[in-house]
Amino acid sequence: MFNDDQKTLALNFAQQLAQRNYKVAYAMCSQNLQSQLTLDDLHEQFEDMIPLDWGRIEPIELDKNGDYPFVYVVLGGDVYSEAIFINSFVIENSSLNIESFEFGRP
Repeated sequence: MFNDDQKTLALNFAQQLAQRNYKVAYAMCSQNLQSQLTLDDLHEQFEDMIPLDWGRIEPIELDKNGDYPFVYVVLGGDVYSEAIFINSFVIENSSLNIESFEFGRP
């Protein structure tokens, strides 16, 4: 359902968020998504899910179950895990971007 480029982008998006590189992660979002979500919103929503005292976020990996209608990225932690669901992608100016995502576990 999703190609390797989309999966790579989803994983990179999650890695940038885990490293708290919000500007880099935000730049991976489509123009449409950015019109609905500010950089501060992205920052706040991620830290609501994974606060600064979470500790090391690992592993960060794609769920291998290909049956989901989204790309499912697992964000591991010492006590429990969280996830990012990438629902859709779009090509803008010859660049692949994230069009829609959600934070949280299923």
